[in-house]
Amino acid sequence: MNSVVDSWREQVQAFDRDMAALREMGNRDDHGQGRPGGFGYANRPMDPHRTDDAALNSLFGVLGAGREVLDVGGGAGRFALPLATRAERVTVVDPSADSVELLKERAAEAGITNVTAINEPWEDADAPEADMVLCSLVLHHVTEAGPFIARLQEHARDRVAVLEMVQTPGVVNSPFFERVYGKSLPTLPGLARLMELLWSMDIYPDVEMITPEPAVVGPDRDAALEQLRHRLAVREGAAEDERLRAAADELLEETPDGMTVRGVAPLRQAVVTWRPARRD
Repeated sequence: MNSVVDSWREQVQAFDRDMAALREMGNRDDHGQGRPGGFGYANRPMDPHRTDDAALNSLFGVLGAGREVLDVGGGAGRFALPLATRAERVTVVDPSADSVELLKERAAEAGITNVTAINEPWEDADAPEADMVLCSLVLHHVTEAGPFIARLQEHARDRVAVLEMVQTPGVVNSPFFERVYGKSLPTLPGLARLMELLWSMDIYPDVEMITPEPAVVGPDRDAALEQLRHRLAVREGAAEDERLRAAADELLEETPDGMTVRGVAPLRQAVVTWRPARRD
Protein backbone atom coordinates (compact mmCIF):
# COMPACT_ATOMS: atom_id res chain seq x y z
CA MET A 1 0.00 0.00 0.00
CA ASN A 2 2.88 2.37 0.70
CA SER A 3 3.78 2.93 -2.95
CA VAL A 4 0.21 3.87 -3.84
CA VAL A 5 -0.18 6.11 -0.79
CA ASP A 6 3.18 7.76 -1.41
CA SER A 7 2.39 8.36 -5.07
CA TRP A 8 -0.96 9.94 -4.17
CA ARG A 9 0.69 12.17 -1.55
CA GLU A 10 3.40 13.32 -3.97
CA GLN A 11 0.84 14.17 -6.66
CA VAL A 12 -1.26 16.32 -4.33
CA GLN A 13 1.82 17.99 -2.84
CA ALA A 14 3.16 18.85 -6.30
CA PHE A 15 -0.13 20.52 -7.17
CA ASP A 16 -0.20 22.41 -3.86
CA ARG A 17 3.38 23.64 -4.31
CA ASP A 18 2.70 25.03 -7.76
CA MET A 19 -0.49 26.77 -6.71
CA ALA A 20 1.12 28.16 -3.56
CA ALA A 21 3.96 29.56 -5.66
CA LEU A 22 1.44 31.41 -7.83
CA ARG A 23 -0.23 32.94 -4.80
CA GLU A 24 3.14 34.00 -3.39
CA MET A 25 3.87 35.79 -6.66
CA GLY A 26 1.00 38.10 -5.81
CA ASN A 27 -1.28 36.99 -8.58
CA ARG A 28 -4.16 36.34 -6.21
CA ASP A 29 -5.70 38.28 -3.35
CA ASP A 30 -6.53 35.02 -1.61
CA HIS A 31 -9.88 35.67 0.03
CA GLY A 32 -11.74 33.06 -2.04
CA GLN A 33 -13.02 29.73 -0.82
CA GLY A 34 -11.46 26.42 -1.70
CA ARG A 35 -8.39 25.85 -3.83
CA PRO A 36 -7.70 26.71 -7.44
CA GLY A 37 -8.61 23.80 -9.66
CA GLY A 38 -12.04 23.15 -8.18
CA PHE A 39 -15.30 23.29 -10.08
CA GLY A 40 -17.08 25.98 -8.10
CA TYR A 41 -19.80 23.73 -6.70
CA ALA A 42 -19.51 25.10 -3.16
CA ASN A 43 -20.95 28.50 -3.97
CA ARG A 44 -23.36 27.61 -6.76
CA PRO A 45 -26.97 27.78 -5.52
CA MET A 46 -28.93 24.65 -6.44
CA ASP A 47 -32.55 23.71 -5.83
CA PRO A 48 -32.68 21.25 -2.90
CA HIS A 49 -35.82 19.72 -4.47
CA ARG A 50 -34.29 19.16 -7.93
CA THR A 51 -34.98 15.88 -9.67
CA ASP A 52 -32.63 16.15 -12.68
CA ASP A 53 -29.30 15.63 -10.87
CA ALA A 54 -28.01 12.16 -11.78
CA ALA A 55 -25.39 12.08 -9.02
CA LEU A 56 -27.95 13.11 -6.41
CA ASN A 57 -30.42 10.51 -7.63
CA SER A 58 -27.72 7.87 -7.29
CA LEU A 59 -27.12 8.97 -3.69
CA PHE A 60 -30.84 8.76 -2.97
CA GLY A 61 -30.65 5.14 -4.09
CA VAL A 62 -27.77 4.49 -1.70
CA LEU A 63 -29.44 6.30 1.18
CA GLY A 64 -32.82 4.62 1.19
CA ALA A 65 -35.43 6.07 3.53
CA GLY A 66 -35.22 7.47 7.04
CA ARG A 67 -31.45 7.38 7.44
CA GLU A 68 -28.72 9.59 8.90
CA VAL A 69 -26.08 11.16 6.66
CA LEU A 70 -22.63 12.58 7.40
CA ASP A 71 -21.40 14.79 4.54
CA VAL A 72 -17.64 15.31 4.83
CA GLY A 73 -16.52 18.45 3.02
CA GLY A 74 -20.15 19.20 2.21
CA GLY A 75 -19.59 22.95 1.86
CA ALA A 76 -22.71 25.01 1.20
CA GLY A 77 -24.94 21.96 0.83
CA ARG A 78 -24.92 20.87 -2.81
CA PHE A 79 -25.93 17.37 -1.65
CA ALA A 80 -26.58 17.89 2.07
CA LEU A 81 -29.71 20.00 1.55
CA PRO A 82 -31.49 17.72 -0.94
CA LEU A 83 -30.51 14.63 1.06
CA ALA A 84 -32.04 16.28 4.11
CA THR A 85 -35.42 16.30 2.35
CA ARG A 86 -35.43 12.50 2.68
CA ALA A 87 -33.07 11.72 5.55
CA GLU A 88 -33.78 11.93 9.26
CA ARG A 89 -30.67 14.03 9.86
CA VAL A 90 -27.71 15.35 7.88
CA THR A 91 -24.47 16.53 9.47
CA VAL A 92 -22.01 18.51 7.37
CA VAL A 93 -18.33 18.69 8.33
CA ASP A 94 -16.44 21.45 6.54
CA PRO A 95 -13.40 23.60 7.47
CA SER A 96 -14.66 26.72 5.66
CA ALA A 97 -16.56 29.11 7.93
CA ASP A 98 -17.96 30.95 4.91
CA SER A 99 -19.31 27.75 3.37
CA VAL A 100 -20.89 26.69 6.65
CA GLU A 101 -22.56 30.08 7.01
CA LEU A 102 -23.87 29.82 3.45
CA LEU A 103 -25.16 26.32 4.21
CA LYS A 104 -27.11 27.63 7.19
CA GLU A 105 -28.55 30.50 5.15
CA ARG A 106 -29.68 28.21 2.36
CA ALA A 107 -31.18 25.69 4.78
CA ALA A 108 -33.17 28.47 6.43
CA GLU A 109 -34.34 29.81 3.07
CA ALA A 110 -35.52 26.32 2.07
CA GLY A 111 -37.16 25.64 5.43
CA ILE A 112 -34.86 22.67 6.06
CA THR A 113 -34.32 22.15 9.78
CA ASN A 114 -32.61 18.75 10.03
CA VAL A 115 -29.14 19.85 8.87
CA THR A 116 -26.37 20.66 11.32
CA ALA A 117 -22.81 21.76 10.62
CA ILE A 118 -19.42 21.18 12.22
CA ASN A 119 -16.93 23.85 11.16
CA GLU A 120 -13.76 21.79 11.52
CA PRO A 121 -11.36 19.86 9.30
CA TRP A 122 -12.47 16.25 8.97
CA GLU A 123 -9.29 15.01 10.63
CA ASP A 124 -10.11 16.99 13.82
CA ALA A 125 -13.90 16.95 13.89
CA ASP A 126 -15.87 15.29 16.67
CA ALA A 127 -18.47 13.96 14.25
CA PRO A 128 -21.28 11.48 14.84
CA GLU A 129 -21.61 8.14 13.14
CA ALA A 130 -24.16 7.93 10.33
CA ASP A 131 -25.76 5.32 8.13
CA MET A 132 -24.19 6.88 5.05
CA VAL A 133 -20.94 8.86 5.03
CA LEU A 134 -20.57 10.99 1.90
CA CYS A 135 -17.45 12.67 0.52
CA SER A 136 -17.90 14.53 -2.78
CA LEU A 137 -15.03 15.93 -4.88
CA VAL A 138 -12.80 16.35 -1.83
CA LEU A 139 -10.37 13.43 -1.77
CA HIS A 140 -8.29 14.63 -4.71
CA HIS A 141 -7.12 17.53 -2.52
CA VAL A 142 -6.31 15.35 0.52
CA THR A 143 -2.62 14.69 1.01
CA GLU A 144 -3.00 11.82 3.50
CA ALA A 145 -5.89 10.12 1.76
CA GLY A 146 -5.44 6.71 3.41
CA PRO A 147 -6.16 7.86 6.98
CA PHE A 148 -8.88 10.20 5.66
CA ILE A 149 -10.70 7.28 4.00
CA ALA A 150 -10.18 5.05 7.04
CA ARG A 151 -11.91 7.66 9.17
CA LEU A 152 -14.81 7.81 6.71
CA GLN A 153 -15.23 4.08 7.21
CA GLU A 154 -15.05 4.32 10.98
CA HIS A 155 -18.05 6.69 10.98
CA ALA A 156 -20.19 4.71 8.54
CA ARG A 157 -22.73 2.26 9.95
CA ASP A 158 -23.83 1.04 6.53
CA ARG A 159 -22.22 2.70 3.51
CA VAL A 160 -19.47 5.06 2.39
CA ALA A 161 -20.19 7.05 -0.78
CA VAL A 162 -17.48 8.99 -2.63
CA LEU A 163 -18.00 11.15 -5.71
CA GLU A 164 -14.96 11.61 -7.91
CA MET A 165 -14.11 12.79 -11.41
CA VAL A 166 -12.87 10.38 -14.06
CA GLN A 167 -10.55 13.00 -15.52
CA THR A 168 -8.14 14.90 -13.36
CA PRO A 169 -10.30 17.57 -11.70
CA GLY A 170 -8.30 20.37 -13.38
CA VAL A 171 -9.01 19.23 -16.93
CA VAL A 172 -11.16 22.30 -17.65
CA ASN A 173 -8.47 24.66 -16.40
CA SER A 174 -5.48 23.01 -18.06
CA PRO A 175 -5.59 24.64 -21.53
CA PHE A 176 -5.94 28.10 -19.95
CA PHE A 177 -3.14 27.43 -17.47
CA GLU A 178 -0.77 26.47 -20.28
CA ARG A 179 -1.48 29.68 -22.18
CA VAL A 180 -1.22 31.89 -19.09
CA TYR A 181 1.88 30.36 -17.48
CA GLY A 182 3.59 28.57 -20.35
CA LYS A 183 3.65 25.17 -18.67
CA SER A 184 1.36 22.28 -17.91
CA LEU A 185 -1.02 22.41 -14.99
CA PRO A 186 -0.03 19.82 -12.36
CA THR A 187 -2.63 17.09 -12.14
CA LEU A 188 -4.61 15.85 -9.17
CA PRO A 189 -5.73 12.26 -8.60
CA GLY A 190 -8.91 11.23 -10.39
CA LEU A 191 -11.09 8.14 -10.34
CA ALA A 192 -8.47 5.69 -11.57
CA ARG A 193 -6.02 6.70 -8.84
CA LEU A 194 -8.78 6.53 -6.25
CA MET A 195 -9.57 2.97 -7.26
CA GLU A 196 -5.91 2.01 -6.94
CA LEU A 197 -5.83 3.53 -3.47
CA LEU A 198 -9.00 1.77 -2.34
CA TRP A 199 -7.84 -1.60 -3.66
CA SER A 200 -4.54 -1.14 -1.83
CA MET A 201 -6.61 -0.72 1.34
CA ASP A 202 -8.56 -3.95 0.63
CA ILE A 203 -11.65 -1.93 -0.28
CA TYR A 204 -13.47 -3.21 -3.38
CA PRO A 205 -16.31 -0.79 -4.10
CA ASP A 206 -19.23 -0.62 -6.46
CA VAL A 207 -18.90 2.09 -9.11
CA GLU A 208 -21.82 3.81 -10.82
CA MET A 209 -20.94 6.06 -13.72
CA ILE A 210 -22.93 9.28 -13.90
CA THR A 211 -24.24 10.81 -17.13
CA PRO A 212 -21.51 13.10 -18.52
CA GLU A 213 -22.00 16.84 -18.08
CA PRO A 214 -20.77 19.62 -20.40
CA ALA A 215 -17.53 21.26 -19.27
CA VAL A 216 -19.25 24.53 -18.32
CA VAL A 217 -17.07 27.28 -16.84
CA GLY A 218 -19.79 29.89 -16.36
CA PRO A 219 -23.13 31.13 -17.70
CA ASP A 220 -21.47 33.84 -19.81
CA ARG A 221 -18.01 35.06 -20.78
CA ASP A 222 -17.60 37.51 -17.89
CA ALA A 223 -18.60 34.90 -15.31
CA ALA A 224 -16.32 32.33 -16.95
CA LEU A 225 -13.36 34.72 -16.81
CA GLU A 226 -14.00 35.47 -13.14
CA GLN A 227 -14.15 31.76 -12.36
CA LEU A 228 -10.94 31.09 -14.29
CA ARG A 229 -9.13 33.94 -12.51
CA HIS A 230 -10.08 32.37 -9.20
CA ARG A 231 -9.02 28.88 -10.24
CA LEU A 232 -5.72 29.95 -11.81
CA ALA A 233 -4.71 32.63 -9.30
CA VAL A 234 -4.81 35.43 -11.86
CA ARG A 235 -5.28 39.04 -10.77
CA GLU A 236 -7.53 41.10 -13.02
CA GLY A 237 -5.52 43.60 -15.05
CA ALA A 238 -2.19 41.79 -14.63
CA ALA A 239 -0.11 40.57 -17.57
CA GLU A 240 -1.38 37.06 -16.86
CA ASP A 241 -4.92 38.36 -17.21
CA GLU A 242 -4.19 39.59 -20.73
CA ARG A 243 -3.04 36.08 -21.68
CA LEU A 244 -6.09 34.59 -19.98
CA ARG A 245 -8.42 36.85 -21.96
CA ALA A 246 -6.69 35.87 -25.20
CA ALA A 247 -7.07 32.21 -24.28
CA ALA A 248 -10.73 32.78 -23.48
CA ASP A 249 -11.27 34.29 -26.93
CA GLU A 250 -9.77 31.15 -28.45
CA LEU A 251 -11.16 28.44 -26.19
CA LEU A 252 -14.52 29.48 -24.76
CA GLU A 253 -17.60 28.42 -26.68
CA GLU A 254 -21.15 29.61 -26.05
CA THR A 255 -23.65 26.77 -25.77
CA PRO A 256 -27.21 26.42 -24.43
CA ASP A 257 -25.66 25.05 -21.21
CA GLY A 258 -23.27 27.98 -20.75
CA MET A 259 -19.66 28.70 -21.69
CA THR A 260 -17.81 25.46 -22.42
CA VAL A 261 -14.17 24.85 -23.33
CA ARG A 262 -13.22 23.90 -26.88
CA GLY A 263 -11.52 20.49 -26.99
CA VAL A 264 -12.53 19.43 -23.47
CA ALA A 265 -14.78 16.37 -23.40
CA PRO A 266 -17.90 16.28 -21.22
CA LEU A 267 -17.04 15.77 -17.56
CA ARG A 268 -17.58 12.30 -16.17
CA GLN A 269 -18.18 11.52 -12.53
CA ALA A 270 -18.66 8.28 -10.64
CA VAL A 271 -20.39 7.42 -7.39
CA VAL A 272 -18.14 4.95 -5.57
CA THR A 273 -19.78 3.08 -2.70
CA TRP A 274 -18.88 0.29 -0.31
CA ARG A 275 -19.91 -1.25 2.96
CA PRO A 276 -17.20 -0.98 5.64
CA ALA A 277 -16.01 -4.20 7.21
CA ARG A 278 -18.07 -5.16 10.23
CA ARG A 279 -16.72 -3.88 13.52
CA ASP A 280 -16.76 -5.86 16.75
